Amino acid sequence: MDWEEAGLPTAASGKVVLAIEHRDGTGTVCLPRAWTNGQKGKPRTLLYLKENNVHLDDSSSIDTHPMPLRGQQLAFRHEEVYITYSTFIRFMQGDPTLQFDTIDSSSYDRQSWTASNEGLPLVKYDSDVSLTGHSFGGCTVLSLLSNKPLDGYPPLNVERAVVLDPWLEPLPTPGPLPYINSASSGEAAAKSSLEDATSSNAGDASGSDFESKTGHSKMLVINSETFTLWKDHYARLKESMAQWGPGGGRILTLVDSVHVSFSDFPILPVFKKKHARPMLETITSLSLAFLEDNLDNKLKELPTTPMEIKVIGVKKDGKPKRKLIGNPGDIIED
Repeated sequence: MDWEEAGLPTAASGKVVLAIEHRDGTGTVCLPRAWTNGQKGKPRTLLYLKENNVHLDDSSSIDTHPMPLRGQQLAFRHEEVYITYSTFIRFMQGDPTLQFDTIDSSSYDRQSWTASNEGLPLVKYDSDVSLTGHSFGGCTVLSLLSNKPLDGYPPLNVERAVVLDPWLEPLPTPGPLPYINSASSGEAAAKSSLEDATSSNAGDASGSDFESKTGHSKMLVINSETFTLWKDHYARLKESMAQWGPGGGRILTLVDSVHVSFSDFPILPVFKKKHARPMLETITSLSLAFLEDNLDNKLKELPTTPMEIKVIGVKKDGKPKRKLIGNPGDIIED
């Protein structure tokens, strides 16, 4: 998800945004650096990892997971999300042992974050959490919400989730389905391990810990046209979203959008596409409206169209080439 087009407007709306640079080898490139004795070390380059770039010693996960490397990366991402959130809580609670620095080492007013007004904190950090992610990030959000909380971390308490063009293939089937802690109304807390993220049963809703349509996060999926026209993938998405609620998760599709429409790539000068910026603005507008519980009103303001598909040719494999009917950026709710 693009920070400038989505993260900044979200922050400007009054929300605190914790943007995570995933260091699991799923990004094009990142430059993580280690801390040694309180000092930053030199950065190292981590490039995108493919299945043939790594050797997995855990044969059980290889045998049971549909995409072993991606399963391991999902487990890594679970840790990243929980560490990020728990670190922010420690920061807000004034933990003196926390080493905290800005990305450019500039100073900041810590008191402005931890101050209170009439005994109430200015920043609400321990409830009404929202998650959002694009592509494998969307997959990560669904994986987090369909698995037990990680042991040793504070719960995420996710109220809403915005999932942008999620890639479902790395997730075990059946699912993803919402995880409900059967002890959530009592004193017992759920325990977990990274095996939940990599197990083939991670998305299985047959156990008593899973319930449908009540007591879990509200979900909005915004899909690209290409992912909606991906028949098997979209059928699985619809089946999954029917279990999120109350009333099920909502799926919107933008006509003429593609997978990179959710990033800043198509608005860069060299690669600029005609409808890229209006498309991004629509995605941001819908996401913020959903987070503010105002999606239905926002949909009344934006162009919508029914789901209609036409055949416009034949693909190289001989299958029909299909297209959604509508103007670029029109919104379809299915």
